[in-house]
Amino acid sequence: MKLKKVLSLVLSAVMVTAVCAGCAQKNDDGKTVVSIGYWPDDTWPESYRDLLEGYKTTIETENPDVVIEKDTVNTTDAKIFSAKAAANTLPTMWQSHFTEIQKIINSGYARPITDILEKNGYIDAMNPDLLDLVKGKDGEIYAFPTDCSTMSLTINKELFTKAGLVNEDGSVKIPDTYEEMAEYAKIIKDKTGKAGFGIGTTSNHGGWLFMNIAWSYGVKFMEQQSDGKWKATFNSQETVDALKYLYDLKWKYNAMLDDTVVDRGRLIELFGTGQVGMIIMNPLNDYTQGFNMDPANLVFAKLPKGPAGRYVQMGGDVKMFDKDATDRQVEVCLEFLKLLGHSIDIDDAAIENIKKEAATTIEANGIILPNAAVPVWSNSEKWAKELQAKAEYVNISEEQCKSYFDFSDCTLHVEEPIACQQLYSVLDKCIQEILTNKDADIPSIVETACNDFQVNHLDKE
Repeated sequence: MKLKKVLSLVLSAVMVTAVCAGCAQKNDDGKTVVSIGYWPDDTWPESYRDLLEGYKTTIETENPDVVIEKDTVNTTDAKIFSAKAAANTLPTMWQSHFTEIQKIINSGYARPITDILEKNGYIDAMNPDLLDLVKGKDGEIYAFPTDCSTMSLTINKELFTKAGLVNEDGSVKIPDTYEEMAEYAKIIKDKTGKAGFGIGTTSNHGGWLFMNIAWSYGVKFMEQQSDGKWKATFNSQETVDALKYLYDLKWKYNAMLDDTVVDRGRLIELFGTGQVGMIIMNPLNDYTQGFNMDPANLVFAKLPKGPAGRYVQMGGDVKMFDKDATDRQVEVCLEFLKLLGHSIDIDDAAIENIKKEAATTIEANGIILPNAAVPVWSNSEKWAKELQAKAEYVNISEEQCKSYFDFSDCTLHVEEPIACQQLYSVLDKCIQEILTNKDADIPSIVETACNDFQVNHLDKE
C-alpha cells in the first residue's frame, strides 16, 4: 500500500517516550550508562515488566561495559516532556509520536542518527513513506519508527447485533458514508438505548478525532504563505458542514453520548463498557485489558467517506535520542530495540522474542490483529515472518478487521503541520458548544475559532 502524497506534510504535535539524557554517560566504574524511557512502572502488567527486565539482563550480559537505567517518567505527557527537556534530564532514548518530531528537532533536544542507521543497513530497508516523516529540514534522520497505525471506526458488535445491524452471515453492517453512520447511530440508540456514536470533547481529544471527519468534508485547516508564515483557512462552509454533522448527531438523531465532557480515557471506558456503539480510534488493547471487553465484540473498520472522500488519520510511535547521546549509547539502544523486534533482522532469536511479546500481550488480556496498517519495513519477507510468529496468538479474526485494512479508496493523512495540539484545543471548544447548545450559531463559532487559532497560535509560531 502506498501512502498518499499528503504524507509529505511536515508533522508537529502529540507525545513522547523517553530514555535518559541529562544522566552521566559513564558511571563511577567507567561503564556506559544508557537510560531507556517509558519503562513500564507498577501499573503495567507484571508479565510485560518481567519481559523487559529479561531484555535488560540480556543487554548487560552481552555488553559488560554497559549499564541500563530504567526511566518510568511518562514523557508522553507534553508538559512532563518539556520540563525534563528544559532540565536536561531526558533519557538516552525516549518514545514520541510522529507529530512531535519536528518540534523536538527544532528545539534542539534530539541528535541525528542517520550515520548509525546507515551503518546498520536500516535506511534502505525502511518504508520510504515513513522515512520522509522522520527527517529534519537538514535531511538528517532524527527518529526511529517502531510502529504505525491509522484511525478506525471501532464498532461494538454486540450493540450492532442487538440493533439488527448485521448481515445474513452475522457480520456487522459497516457504514460506508458519514450519512449512513448517522443513520446507524440513531438505530442503535432507538433499539438499545445506548449511544450510537461518541467523540471526545476535551483535553484536545475532540479536535484530534474530529479531524478525520473534517478532512472528509473538505476542510483545509491552514496553509503556508510565501513569506513562510502560516494562515488559518478553516473559516469555511466545509468546516460549518462538518460541525453541523456532529450537531445533527446530537440534536436531530439523538444518537450521541449524554456525557459532554469526554477525554480519550473516558471515551475508551464508555466504549469498553458497552455504552456506545461506534467511536473513531486506532485499535487498542485498552478495551479488553481495562474493561474486560470480549475481543469477539470488537470490529475495526475503515472510516466512512464524506463529501470530499474517505480520509484516515495516520500516526504512530518513534524512538528519539538525546542530543548528547554518544554513538555507543545509540548503538546499545538499537540492540535493545532489536530484542523488541524493531529491526531489519528476523533471525530465530528475534522470532522467539516476537512470540514472547505476543504471549505476554494475550496473558495481559490484550488483542493481536492478524496484520498491520502501515508496516515499518519494506522487506516483505521479514514482515511475513513477523506475522507468522504472531499467528498463533491472534485473537481478532480477519473478518473483524478486513475493512480496516482495505485502503483502496482511503487517503492517509498525517496531523496538521503547525500548532496541532493548539488547533485541537480550539476545536474542542467548538465541539463542546454545539453539543451543549441547541441554539449554537455554527458559522459564528467557526469564524471565532479560526481567528482565535490565527491570533493566539499561528501568529506566535
